[in-house]
Amino acid sequence: MNSTSRIEYIDLAKGICILLVVLDHISGYGYFSDGDYLMNDIFEQTRMPLYFILSGLFFKDYAGGIREFLLRKFNRILVPYLFFMLFYRASAKALWLLFGVSIGDVWAPLWFLLCLFWMNAIFAAIYYLAKRAIPNETLSETVLPFIMLGIGICGYFAGNLPLNIGTAMTCMPFLWAGYLLNRRLHLFQLRIRWWWAVLGGIVLLVALHFLYMGENYFYLNTYTASLPFVYLCGLMGTLAVLLLSRVVRWLPVISYIGRYSIIVLCTHIAIVKAVIQLPSTIYHLPFDIHHLPFAAYDLPFKSFAVLALTIAGSMFCCWFLSRYLPWFTAQKDLIRL
Repeated sequence: MNSTSRIEYIDLAKGICILLVVLDHISGYGYFSDGDYLMNDIFEQTRMPLYFILSGLFFKDYAGGIREFLLRKFNRILVPYLFFMLFYRASAKALWLLFGVSIGDVWAPLWFLLCLFWMNAIFAAIYYLAKRAIPNETLSETVLPFIMLGIGICGYFAGNLPLNIGTAMTCMPFLWAGYLLNRRLHLFQLRIRWWWAVLGGIVLLVALHFLYMGENYFYLNTYTASLPFVYLCGLMGTLAVLLLSRVVRWLPVISYIGRYSIIVLCTHIAIVKAVIQLPSTIYHLPFDIHHLPFAAYDLPFKSFAVLALTIAGSMFCCWFLSRYLPWFTAQKDLIRL
C-alpha cells in the first residue's frame, strides 16, 4: 500500500472518530434521543482509545532524541491546546463583562490534547531511557509493554488526578499498542484482502456490542468496565475502524474533518452551543413552528440539523484556521526545529 492510500484511510479513521465525538457531545444537549444514536454503545469505549492508538502508530525515533520529540509534540499538541484555551478563556471573560453572556465550558474537549501530550512525553521518556539503559534492542522492546501496563494499572487505581495525568497513565497501553502495530507488526505494509478486512471489522463490532459494559468516562478516569475490558474493547474497536477504513479509504466530509481532527475537536463545542441557540430565536416568530410540515419529526429534524450545521461550521473552521493560523492549529511548527 502506498503512502497516499495510507494517509487517506488514517484520515478516514480519524474522521469517523471525531464524528462520533461530535455526535456524543450533541446528544448531551438532548438530541439524538439523548445519546441513543446508531452504534453509540459499540463506540462508547472506542472513541478515545482510537485516538491514543493512532498517536502511537506515528511514534518516531528522531535523530535529535527526546528533545526533538518533545519539541515536535509541543508544536503539534500543546500549542493548539494553549492557543484555544487562552482564546476561549479571554472570549468568555469579555462576553460576560460586556454583555452578561456566558458561553459555558466550550474549552471542555481540550482536556484530550493535554492528556495526549502527557502520554507522548511519558512514552518517549521511557522509550529513550530503555534504549540507553538496555543496549540490546530486543530486550528493551520486551520491557516496554510491561512498563506501560504497570503505569496503566497505577493510573486506573489512582483515579482522577490533576491535569488529566491519571487518564494519561491509564491509557499508556493504548499508545504502546499503536507503536507495536506499526513499528513491530508493520500495519501500514500489511496486505489484507478487502473481504477479510470487512469480515474482521464486522466481527469485531458485533463482539464489542456484546462486550459493552456501560459508561467509561476517560475525562474523569472513571470506568464502569474492569481494566482488562477497557483495554480489550478499546483495541477491538480501533482495529475494526482501521480495517473498515482501509477498505473504504476515503469519504467526502468525513475524511476532510479527519485530516483536521484537532481543529474540529477544539471548535465543535463552541459551534454546537451557537447552533442550539437558534431554535429559541425561531420560536419567537409570529407563527407556531409546530404547525410546520416537519412538526411530526421535530426531534429527528432538529438533531440532524444541529449535526449538519456543526459539521459545516467545523469545516469552515478547518479551512480558515489551517489557512490563516496554521502555526497554532498543528498545521505548521510554531517553534522551528
